[in-house]
Amino acid sequence: METNMRIAVMGDLHYPALEEGSAHIAEDRDVFYARFLEQFFSVPADLYVSIGDLTNFGWRNEFEEVYAIINGHQKPFIQVLGNHDAYAMPRREVLAATGQPRFQLIETDTAALAFLDTAREQDFTDWGGTIDAEQLAWLETTVANSSDKPLIVFGHHPVHGTTANSTRDKRSIPPNIPVWDILSKKMGSGLYVNGHNHVNSTAAREQWHFLQLAAILDEQAMRLIEISEDSITIDFIDLHDPELNKRAVTIGNAISHFELKRESAVEAAGTNHVIPILKQVSASAKQL
Repeated sequence: METNMRIAVMGDLHYPALEEGSAHIAEDRDVFYARFLEQFFSVPADLYVSIGDLTNFGWRNEFEEVYAIINGHQKPFIQVLGNHDAYAMPRREVLAATGQPRFQLIETDTAALAFLDTAREQDFTDWGGTIDAEQLAWLETTVANSSDKPLIVFGHHPVHGTTANSTRDKRSIPPNIPVWDILSKKMGSGLYVNGHNHVNSTAAREQWHFLQLAAILDEQAMRLIEISEDSITIDFIDLHDPELNKRAVTIGNAISHFELKRESAVEAAGTNHVIPILKQVSASAKQL
């Protein structure tokens, strides 16, 4: 029998290239991301996960630079693609830059971990999520094969009508894509983890719990998911320090394709706590 598994998860990182007009933030960018990722990888875990938008626009140099930092820590790392990761290059080039598959499954004795690709390819007008027919079929098989073992799904975009702002335009996987129909067939407990909306949020529907993370420039924090034989717990870990926060504000105010939402993230963070998820189907839907 496996010992407990710990998964460290970070929200939207938005590592930016230095564009015209933002060269003055070079030092802030380099120091902020090096120190934040050092703190992230220093938390003991078996797996480290980016919930998407690791980069700010998906330029090749953004991937090269941020992965140089990540790979320097020599920890097992998985990135799901966010819409910002898929703007600048075709998906095949993005996947070549990450060195990871588009979607994948990791199975352990205690849980199944599914990693989705919900990003549209180079679509600058629709930043909402999508899942194609091939991936939907794979997800349906994954849900069925997980039986009553807990299933944790990581995707950048939320399921429509779950976490905060997920009913707003371009803020979720749209409801005409039957992802919930597939997830609802799960036996036992499921946990869906996403980013995209830059606001912390938790929700529950039937046997599923939903966890949404704020953006890192808004809030220097992470989640630690621990899977044991009879429960899954989610712990909010604050990585804030004043100097790091000051640099985050400078970066967030200077870069394109990003807007700081600090008040929303910080207010929501106060409601976060350890959430036990037992291996049983919830009796009814509820908002945590």
